[in-house]
Amino acid sequence: MYVMPHTRTGWWALWLLAPVLLYPLYWSVFLLLPESVRTTGIVVVGLGVLALASFVVAGVAIFRLKERSMVLVGVAAATLLLILFFAVGEVVGGH
Repeated sequence: MYVMPHTRTGWWALWLLAPVLLYPLYWSVFLLLPESVRTTGIVVVGLGVLALASFVVAGVAIFRLKERSMVLVGVAAATLLLILFFAVGEVVGGH
């Protein structure tokens, strides 16, 4: 078992998830924009799509290409929990 991914697909999964993980860091910059420019819904949906795409690509790398890196397996598990957390929140009444 490796620490970092060895396949290109494994690296794609990590790079797709990077904006999702860095989102709290640039949220304060996002709040500096005027309210007419901010579209929080579009940003959240975009990050959700990136998280889902990262999970699918990580699944392909793990199951089809036999990628066995600890970082990628951890990222895939964390992404699954993130997606489930937000899905359950929306079902229960997220607003």
